[in-house]
Amino acid sequence: MSAALCLVTGQAQALSARISTGQVVEIASAADLQLAVRRLIAAGLFDDARRLARAYEPGHPDHAVRMAYTDALVAQAQGNDMEAVRLYRMILAQRPDLDLVRVQLTGALGRLGMHDGAKAQAERLIASGVDDRLDGQLSSLLRTLDAERPLSFRGYVSLLPSSNINNGTNRSSVALGPVTGVIPKNQQRMSGLGYASGAQLAFRQQVSPRFAAIGALEARLENFPEIARRNLTGQGSVGVEARTARGTVLARVFQGGAMVDGQRTYRYQGLGVETDQRLGAAWRLRTGAEYRYEQFDAAPGDNGDYLDIPVQLDRFTGPESFVRFIAGGSFGRKAQDRFSFDEGRIGLGYYREFPKGVSAYAEGIAARRTYHAPYPGIPDPRRDERLQLGLTLTKRDLVVMGFAPQVSLTSKRNRSNAAFHDTTKHALDIRFTRDF
Repeated sequence: MSAALCLVTGQAQALSARISTGQVVEIASAADLQLAVRRLIAAGLFDDARRLARAYEPGHPDHAVRMAYTDALVAQAQGNDMEAVRLYRMILAQRPDLDLVRVQLTGALGRLGMHDGAKAQAERLIASGVDDRLDGQLSSLLRTLDAERPLSFRGYVSLLPSSNINNGTNRSSVALGPVTGVIPKNQQRMSGLGYASGAQLAFRQQVSPRFAAIGALEARLENFPEIARRNLTGQGSVGVEARTARGTVLARVFQGGAMVDGQRTYRYQGLGVETDQRLGAAWRLRTGAEYRYEQFDAAPGDNGDYLDIPVQLDRFTGPESFVRFIAGGSFGRKAQDRFSFDEGRIGLGYYREFPKGVSAYAEGIAARRTYHAPYPGIPDPRRDERLQLGLTLTKRDLVVMGFAPQVSLTSKRNRSNAAFHDTTKHALDIRFTRDF
């Protein structure tokens, strides 16, 4: 018998075909095609699987997608997960709504040890309810990925074009009672280009099926040559993560600080609790509370307690899209009341994967912060009203060594009755990512 696939009869939505073993395969729908292709691949009849996919409805808009999916399944069966990942990503670049392809991509990424991408895909599939239809297979995969990587390292380098590289004010003068003072040029807003590099070393040890001990060391260095400034931040943390029926709870303690041009400016220590829970079939709630005791080397009056309570509620319409509702509050109780404050914020975000391999996340947050005591130079306490807009774009089908290019644009306007805090900043962060 010839190894060629012999087309016996064919019409729209129906196909009878004889494969290389002499068996006749009847295809009446796309579901039948998928089942037949999988059976042929499981039997090692890779060429027959490809020919069957090619013969069924060649004029259908999804014909190219079906062919690419078949090629990816064949590559996967042959142990070539790298080629399978390339093909799955190519399909999702055009059809991000295909959950089955995303599930296959997640598994292939996991087998290749590309944990960041696998976890990012699995978490969206779980949150959107797809894992419920798979009897928790993706949740099991997440646990396996965590167990396979007790020690992990992540690093990045970013370009940072900015309209305010020195965090300067918009104003050129300040009223000091009846006198108007001139704000020095180096404290006024300056545009320029910077770059940043960062790294994270994380540790995870499963101590029981539900509990894991975790730890992390993080550092970030920003350099702005035009103003000869280097900002260094770092943090270390240890904690315990508990898995619940529908998510995780993390409790940790941490310590960190910041330096500017080699001089320490800020240090803190504290503790926090974070929760990540699924609500219903397509909702995800992330919330928590973080307490810090802060110390400022150049402003001891600002030393004291800081509490932040963020809330994010995501509504998924699929793994490729969600709406994010944002709320939260921050509270400071400092050594001098003029530094103590209360802040409330609300916001809205939207994530969507588009055809042509483009992912976009847009976010807007409005916040109001009021201080407790009069600010120097003005008769009233300081008041800030902040509006922050952000947009992150990722080109998922332009992959170099497992990384995709990502550009983040942020625009922040802080209106304040205190001149040195009345600021505007537009900034870009250009980097490559594996979280896709």
